[in-house]
Amino acid sequence: MRTSFYLGLFLLLLLNFFAATGSTASLADRQPIVEALQWVRSPIRNSVEYDYIMTARVRLIFFWVGKDDVGGGYIRRGISVEDPRVEFLQVLFGSDPQKAPRAINRWGAGTEVAWHKDPVSLPSREDDVISSAFFGFMKSSRGKSVGEMQSELKKEKEQSQHSFTGILSRVDPLRALSTVVPLMSDTDFNLHQYNLAQPLMLDRIAASDSPMRSLEASSRCSRSADFLASVADLMDAALAGQTAPLSRCYIHDAQEHDLTLEAITPVRNFSVQLHGPKSAVLLDTSYANLLQLDYVSTHKETGKTTSFSILIGTQGNLRGVPVQIRYQPNWWFQVVLNLRPDSRLVPNSIPASPLATR
Repeated sequence: MRTSFYLGLFLLLLLNFFAATGSTASLADRQPIVEALQWVRSPIRNSVEYDYIMTARVRLIFFWVGKDDVGGGYIRRGISVEDPRVEFLQVLFGSDPQKAPRAINRWGAGTEVAWHKDPVSLPSREDDVISSAFFGFMKSSRGKSVGEMQSELKKEKEQSQHSFTGILSRVDPLRALSTVVPLMSDTDFNLHQYNLAQPLMLDRIAASDSPMRSLEASSRCSRSADFLASVADLMDAALAGQTAPLSRCYIHDAQEHDLTLEAITPVRNFSVQLHGPKSAVLLDTSYANLLQLDYVSTHKETGKTTSFSILIGTQGNLRGVPVQIRYQPNWWFQVVLNLRPDSRLVPNSIPASPLATR
């Protein structure tokens, strides 16, 4: 089963890592990146968290087969303790080597920081974002097939050197900057050890002299929001009754993209059942009155597209909450994230969903 390869592709979707050429900024322009690192390091209050179970599926002509609980992750939202104008959106998703086929360890995390004109209130306004920053961190792989990925894993284990990649980008009204930095570690951190691995990558970026990509305002999208905020904004539009297609441009890695909500489909009833080892039931639940949102992200320069779908609640505590996220790179493979029933509001939380708030 090519599960491991497409888990990696799914993480690329969530972190929105796109490879493309771009202009390079001088090392003297690192000050905005250093400042963005300080934003990312800020402690967060009023956070809300939703946790997910990952399923991988393969289509065998007429039906799907797969494995539930091969990994998971979370979506979080919060406000900076140090500045009430600063809002955070965070995701962490990946395979769990104790559960995934062949003990695959592939995961990624992303933190978006948005500076608003005024202190953040609920519902927050995406159109008053004046600057943003994105920090991404993933267990990287250059493998383009299962065989290549397995060779990488074997080599890493033999040499006790494990490859990770970090990205730090910033979007301001006049300019966007981004840098990508590698990290080699003798510890093969997994998604459960993100709190240990994150400071290492932040320090590595702070000390790095890696080249930066730059994009000037005269040749780019005028919005300062990044990928996750754009997903949330289109969720809000769908919940407000707007009709598809709807589009938002956004800047990521100092490159321009278009995110289009191509279809909004009402789902009156939806059931989910997941099983663990020995057919133990992990999740057995039903939802009513959902919306299925079908997105396509397009890289402006290369034309490369990435599609994914999100099912969101429309009523009560589930309004605007992603209850299921789907990524299907081709007709025969699919990765699905389902909301855990024990998802929670953490202390001093705000009563709102992690992405959509209106």
